[in-house]
Amino acid sequence: MIGERELTEALQEFRIKNDVPGAMAVVFDRDGPRTAAAAGLRSVEEPDAALRPDTVFRVYSTAKTLTATLAAVLVAAGELDWDEPVAATLPDFRLRRPHDTPAVTVRHLLSHRAGFIPDMVLHDGCGRDPDAVAVAARVEAARTPLVGRPGQVYAYSNLGFTVAGHLLERRTGTAFDRLFAERVAEPLGLTRTFHDPAVAMTYPLLQHHRLDAGHARVVHEPRVAAKHAPSSQCWSTVLDLARVGAAHMAADRSARGLGELRRPQADVRLDVDLHYGLGLYLGPRAGADLRFGHEGFYDGMWTKLLCCPASGIGLAWADNRGEELREARYRVIEELLAELGARPPDWTRPAPTAPVGPVPEGRYERPASGSGLRLVSDGANLDIITGDRTVSMMPAAADVWAAAATPADRAAPPWRPHAGSDRISLGAVRDDHTGEVTHVLLNGLPYRRADRRR
Repeated sequence: MIGERELTEALQEFRIKNDVPGAMAVVFDRDGPRTAAAAGLRSVEEPDAALRPDTVFRVYSTAKTLTATLAAVLVAAGELDWDEPVAATLPDFRLRRPHDTPAVTVRHLLSHRAGFIPDMVLHDGCGRDPDAVAVAARVEAARTPLVGRPGQVYAYSNLGFTVAGHLLERRTGTAFDRLFAERVAEPLGLTRTFHDPAVAMTYPLLQHHRLDAGHARVVHEPRVAAKHAPSSQCWSTVLDLARVGAAHMAADRSARGLGELRRPQADVRLDVDLHYGLGLYLGPRAGADLRFGHEGFYDGMWTKLLCCPASGIGLAWADNRGEELREARYRVIEELLAELGARPPDWTRPAPTAPVGPVPEGRYERPASGSGLRLVSDGANLDIITGDRTVSMMPAAADVWAAAATPADRAAPPWRPHAGSDRISLGAVRDDHTGEVTHVLLNGLPYRRADRRR
């Protein structure tokens, strides 16, 4: 096991090399946190504000793991079923395509397969309305464009988790934040995990930072909107995230509760073997098991919860710089895991178990975005044509093509490689019955077939 001094040195080296004000991490096993360390500052505006492992920060999308954990607790208690229709509990729930509404299940919501287009975390209104989750689940679900039918395609959706959060409220008769506190935070001993920004403000906070003229500066912008509580509006510490990770590693994988979260539900269709379970990313493979966890980030804040069940260890990490340092973090995290004896990761996609159909030539669109692409076959290769740009893709696996990413590609979607990969990836999604290509995923972003009747 790495000691506090070694962990602190690794964090200190990372933050100095990359101009990061502060970084903290916890190594844990199935029994809980084992080694915790922090280096640097909560804020460059407070030179005496030393970072500690119990410093509170916003976890962003890692909150999805917490929401799925809450759902799993209710499933284990017999109060919820993964495959029950959402409309059975939320009779006022509607999709924009109403006839698909009865098919949406809890499983679809928590695996990004309800059909909603990928959405951004917008802090419109910056409100603390206690009914915000309920209103969003009812109003935004009915007006949000759909990229596919329920269960058809992976499309990362904050709204899906908002709907799930409201369903849990209605099922139990308890407000989401209170329900999480009673059923997850208190039993797991999470002492500084909460969804209310007013509570977060009573603790010393890790501040967001951006580079400005070569120097890290605090981002003084409001970032609260209560409707995002189940998807991204949650504050915690690396110690508390480690306790959550420990509970998942200790859980019976065959159980319908926590164990179900680690079952692959959606293939992200990258050049690497990455799937999504229920509130968890799954991959890479290490030994007989898949690593699992989640990342969360937004404009000057980044966190990761990573569990390595084959080696019995995990790592919770947080720092106050943005997504642009993702690869630098990955290198440090892998070095730490190697020192801890973790099995090396294997991102290789498995060989196909069935014949693969024709190359998916044609036009594809992203609903409501105004963007689209055309795919043209060049033998086994595939050209992506969008606007005045053509990118030539080489076969990487069955129904997956990939190309090297340029520095400019790494700046923003849709060309930025997905977490876990360093290449532009395009994967085909086929109908289970006909084998026809219905969608493609470009770095995990879904595009639906536009040149034939769906």
